[in-house]
Amino acid sequence: VQAVLLWLAEIASRSCQTMLYADKQALETDLKVSLLAIRERELNLYTSCFRNIGTMSGVFAGFAYEGCCLASYFFPPDSSTTMRSTYLFVTTIAMDLNVAALFAATVCAALGPGLALRGPDGSMERAVEGLALEYRITFVTFCLGVFSFYVSASLYVIIMMNWLMMVLLLVLMLFSLHFTVSACKRIYKKFRLPAHMAVGGNFNVDGSIGRAVGTP
Repeated sequence: VQAVLLWLAEIASRSCQTMLYADKQALETDLKVSLLAIRERELNLYTSCFRNIGTMSGVFAGFAYEGCCLASYFFPPDSSTTMRSTYLFVTTIAMDLNVAALFAATVCAALGPGLALRGPDGSMERAVEGLALEYRITFVTFCLGVFSFYVSASLYVIIMMNWLMMVLLLVLMLFSLHFTVSACKRIYKKFRLPAHMAVGGNFNVDGSIGRAVGTP
């Protein structure tokens, strides 16, 4: 009888261990699903930002391409060769920067979610962190392309217009550029998130909340 009781106790102990292990695995699975849901929000945010930048970069790149191809036919015969060359050089730079931003945004928006969905364990983390870093570079490239577009338009006005129209249009463009820069500064100050306060969707091993990319 004692042997039977010991045998039953051993079976009950093994059963409890199995149930505890199953509960632990279920808890880990639920935790991973919750963490993936949080990181998915970041993934969707960066993907949407890349798509917006890609759309606007394509518009500016098209304008710059038209300026390179067609504007030279409208240059006055007595215009300065140096000014025309400078205009074409700056316009080409504007087109190249916007095309670079468009290409980077398109590739990131396509490959980032693909890695997160079809990659091995930990791919969601790699995808979000990679998109966060590439977004900064792409955004700076897009801003440089927009600035080059302003410079190109100013050179076109200098070449094509008479003195009165040139001065009026340049003042108008400088006012537009100043308004745009001021608006960007105002919006940046309003929504700026300091690096030490940025929180990522990941969690560290010790249970603390993860930090965004580039933060200590």
